[in-house]
Amino acid sequence: MPFSLLKSSRALVIWVSVMIILVLAIFNLGSWFFINRIEDSLESELEARLHAVARLSAELVENGPFIRYLENGQQFSARLLVQPLLERLPEEIEVQQMYLVDRDLRVLASSDPELFPSGREVLYLREDSAEVAAAWGGAISASAVRVIADSRFKTAYAPVKNASFEVVCLIVVEASANFFDLLLRFRRGLILIGLISLAVLIFFAIFLASAISLFLRTQEDLRRSERLAAMGQMTATVAHEIRNPLSIIKNTAEVLRQKYDSKTQPDELFEFIPSEVRRLSRLVNDFLAFARDRELVLRPGDLVQTVSQALARARNQDHAADISWRFDARPQSIVMNFDEDALTQVLMNLFLNAAQAVSGAGTIEVMLEDLRPDQKHVHLSVRDSGPGLPVAPEKIFEPFFTTKTHGSGLGLAVSKQLIEKHRGRLEAESQKGKGTTMHIWLPG
Repeated sequence: MPFSLLKSSRALVIWVSVMIILVLAIFNLGSWFFINRIEDSLESELEARLHAVARLSAELVENGPFIRYLENGQQFSARLLVQPLLERLPEEIEVQQMYLVDRDLRVLASSDPELFPSGREVLYLREDSAEVAAAWGGAISASAVRVIADSRFKTAYAPVKNASFEVVCLIVVEASANFFDLLLRFRRGLILIGLISLAVLIFFAIFLASAISLFLRTQEDLRRSERLAAMGQMTATVAHEIRNPLSIIKNTAEVLRQKYDSKTQPDELFEFIPSEVRRLSRLVNDFLAFARDRELVLRPGDLVQTVSQALARARNQDHAADISWRFDARPQSIVMNFDEDALTQVLMNLFLNAAQAVSGAGTIEVMLEDLRPDQKHVHLSVRDSGPGLPVAPEKIFEPFFTTKTHGSGLGLAVSKQLIEKHRGRLEAESQKGKGTTMHIWLPG
């Protein structure tokens, strides 16, 4: 994938993300504003209607004999005279309750005597003290929407005046505002949508951050892959060119040794040349192993036996003579499919690296565990008592990286490549001053 495509893809993801955020934000804010406008509009319309109903009802009461009987102290007769009007009006003008109250907010007469009996003080009207005071002052007023017993209603107050235009009592008109329940459900739904949208935004922000990180990692991986591919191709070419002269040098050195070397006084020069040729040959082999895509041949074998043989070879190395080697296998035979040559190459690399890290008297512990069938893999660890890694553990697997004065920096890179071809994992764990542990996980 070209870098330009990655950049355009990242820009597309950012653009789409911003658009989604804007759409969700506009939708939520617009919906909230719309609900508030509808609620204000409906409440204003209900209040205007209640004003008109309260004014009309007060005029009808004023035009009857109720006030005259009330002012003469004949409250019972006054109630009987106005009762039919109060019972008829709510149904005609579509309100829930209608009743008359005195200055103590006690009921004089009502459309529902069982709910509002005569003489009962309506306590909740005290909450509308400002509206009640305005009505006693001669103005028609209305309360805010009130909720009682899960029912919403709005109350209007209108003064009932006598012939002298004095306020004798108030007529109270209560109308249902339960249509606000629908708006409340809409509002709750909007809150739920807002919370869901917020969750979506958080999820999308995480997704966006992950996507951008993935793009950046992919870009870096592509650059590294291209760089390694070029280096691998160049390395393979150089290695092939070096291999032939090495063979000539080795053979020539052998001929010269046979011709001029004294058996009584051997010349170290004749040992030095083959040793250096072998070292260069190993480097060439590392380069070629890294450059070509090696196909594994998986066959059933005893992993314990393969590890034991590689360990025996490592122990025979000159610089490993003073090292204490410990090997523990559980169980003593682990049969599985693997490429013996490839795995031996990996094991030798790990064992020799551990021996070089210990550099003298020290300890190397090799543990082999069969964790099947529970964890479905076999685990091998190689732990040394060396000083630990001077760099981050993952860095040692990078091609051409080495902490040694001599070495190609390809040993662990090739080893990791071979283990991954087995569908396994090779990882390092290190603590400064406490040694390094290499872990291999192979699927069973």
